[in-house]
This record gives sequence, structure tokens and C-alpha cells, in this order.
Amino acid sequence: MDNFFTEGTRVWLRENGQHFPSTVNSCAEGVVVFRTEYGQVFTYKQSTITHQKVTAMHPTNEEGVDDMASLTELHGGSIMYNLFQRYKRNQIY
Repeated sequence: MDNFFTEGTRVWLRENGQHFPSTVNSCAEGVVVFRTEYGQVFTYKQSTITHQKVTAMHPTNEEGVDDMASLTELHGGSIMYNLFQRYKRNQIY
């Protein structure tokens, strides 16, 4: 996979069958470090990262949406993250 990651890029990281909203912490010397919104840290060699493992996060998913049918990426991780974002804003309904 080409090196398109820069520090601060928001991505979906697929790990153990789950999608985690994550941020690229660093990308140097062939090693990419991801930090999830839930505090987990994952480190991978850049050569092992595939599009199935990491995908860019659409900007609407970063902020959350009122109508979950309008999520651009629809998987368990995006639904849970959207609920998490709404909970933080006290907009759970």
C-alpha cells in the first residue's frame, strides 16, 4: 500500500473483525502507529497494511449524523461511533 498516511489522518482500522475509529499518530521508517478513539494503540509495518485493514474515514463520520441511514460508511463500527459522538453531545435520541 502506498504511503498516503500523514499524522492526524482519520481512518477506520479493522482489527479482530471490528472497525475502530482511529487517528494516525505517526508514520515513519516504515512503521505506522494508530490510536483509536477508545485509547488503544496499534502498530503495523507499513508493508503489511492493506485497504481491508485501513480505510480513510469520511468527514461526516467524524462529526456524527442525526439520521444513521445517512452514514456514508455503514458497518458496526460506524454505527457505534456515531452513537458515541451523539452521546458526547447529549443528543442520544
